Amino acid sequence: MPEFDEFIVDLNADCVCGCMDAGRFHKIYHFPNDYGASVVNNPKKAGFSGEGYRALVLKFSSYSDFMIIAPPQLGASVIECNDWNEAAAALKRIKDL
Repeated sequence: MPEFDEFIVDLNADCVCGCMDAGRFHKIYHFPNDYGASVVNNPKKAGFSGEGYRALVLKFSSYSDFMIIAPPQLGASVIECNDWNEAAAALKRIKDL
């Protein structure tokens, strides 16, 4: 986690999706290439095992404005990860776009 801490932006302080309930976290990363990700652990979805992470790929147009995208290099806007190592690998792929 620390390798990406410098890229965390505080855009979810008033998050109303419930992602931070029950010890969850929700971090938004903004990389120098203006791509980023919204990462939540133990995402709320039917059948989820209670572990893992979901990364939603973002494209920033300014510090606080972004949209969800599916870059051709990644093939999707959502990356499901079984553990933090997979989430970190997804963040690195987004950072390297």
